[in-house]
Amino acid sequence: MLSSFPKRREVRTRTPAAIDLERHLPPPGWKLWTARRKAALVLAIRNGTLSLSEAYDRYMLSEEELSRWEAAFDQDGVAGLQVKRLVR
Repeated sequence: MLSSFPKRREVRTRTPAAIDLERHLPPPGWKLWTARRKAALVLAIRNGTLSLSEAYDRYMLSEEELSRWEAAFDQDGVAGLQVKRLVR
């Protein structure tokens, strides 16, 4: 009588795929930064895909500029990295 019950299916949990941040980074020397590209750079630095010194050299960024991006990302996420006004 026990054999009439259906067998239990094995439940597999999926491991989330790692995000390839390198794919979202612009080529070296990039000048036009979108909020998403800035966020990708901040995250790439934080997870070790790119070091701070590599980021400074690769994209010709100052420490001050990159630290402002990090602070804006920490405060408001990608929305914090959007350009709010043009500086002349």
